[in-house]
Amino acid sequence: MVDNVLLRPNVLLVFGFMAPCRIPLFSELAARFPFEVWVLADVRRFREWSEEVPEGAFQYRMMPNVRIPTGSQDYQVVINYSLPLALARHRHDAVISVGWDTPAAVYTALHARITRTPFVLWAGSTAGEPSWRRTLGRPITRSVVRTADAWVAYGSRSKEYLVALGADADRVFCAYNAVDTTRFAAAGRMADVERKAFRDKLGVGDAPLVFYCGQLIDRKGLADLLPAFSRLVAAYPDAALVVAGTGRREAQFRALAEAAGIGDCVKFVGFVAQADLPKYYAAADLLALPSRQEVWGLVINEALACGTPVLTTDAVGATPDLMQHGANGYVVPPGSPEALADALLRHFSAGTNRAAMREAARKSIEPFTIARSADAFVAAVSCALARHRIG
Repeated sequence: MVDNVLLRPNVLLVFGFMAPCRIPLFSELAARFPFEVWVLADVRRFREWSEEVPEGAFQYRMMPNVRIPTGSQDYQVVINYSLPLALARHRHDAVISVGWDTPAAVYTALHARITRTPFVLWAGSTAGEPSWRRTLGRPITRSVVRTADAWVAYGSRSKEYLVALGADADRVFCAYNAVDTTRFAAAGRMADVERKAFRDKLGVGDAPLVFYCGQLIDRKGLADLLPAFSRLVAAYPDAALVVAGTGRREAQFRALAEAAGIGDCVKFVGFVAQADLPKYYAAADLLALPSRQEVWGLVINEALACGTPVLTTDAVGATPDLMQHGANGYVVPPGSPEALADALLRHFSAGTNRAAMREAARKSIEPFTIARSADAFVAAVSCALARHRIG
């Protein structure tokens, strides 16, 4: 008979901040076993997101913290001073922790080792994210990775990186990053009249429409997309690029568009709430995610679910798992305006069956569900528990 703890373990997740895209996954995990989330920081300090969790979806608590500035707007050290005592007071059958780049993540791994608590490490990092912090912290990173009994990876590339850091490939489970595809698909199936009305509201009409959704920061590659888009405008003068998002480089990107002579063709619409995103995806002919560095890229999941083909780069972590070049979109080298421009021109050429690509986009994302991601977490927790039970 299988021990009941393997069927209904009491699981703790130590997590960075409550991103809206994670709420469906956490709700699904709470339906699988007793599940609690300890949130290390307030998401509104990092993004313009709401972090409201539906009542009764799952148990969570905000951990007190202090922040230490590093001089970078993208990275701050968060100290969760109450975490050691909280972990000592609350015993769980298994602990999941995210990443290794916070003091809380490192301490959670140490606590699991000392108390012999089954430990699962959830990670999305890939080999394509070089930085001086990563180089200096590599010994600590390897120690955290090797402490785990099982690992959960965002996708194929993060699994490869975990294995390179010392993880056992047979105990790495891919919980492919997912969104509520059913909701996006339903919201994204706009009637022709609705789609036309929204495009008219954007001032686009029947013109080629490219959509960018993300932070306005350097690594997202908008500085590569703008000159590429200028080539599309040269061929299709009424083409439009809608840019959704905010960030410290907005003024520079606006200036770059003006300098390229496409200021009137690029529409900066600011932050768009997740509930409103499907109509932008559905209205667009193509989503562009031209990142020079990207752990995953959930906007790809969202766009494909809405039936919108995607133009992205090989630096994006989701690419090998979600993208089928020429079928549901295009994959080009990072940092190449020329390659982006060629893909844009190809997509809007007379020889491209864009209707078929929209259907291929919808079909390609169907396997990547929240339930499938939750299955991987359940398998990882069971693996960690079994290793301790056998030991």
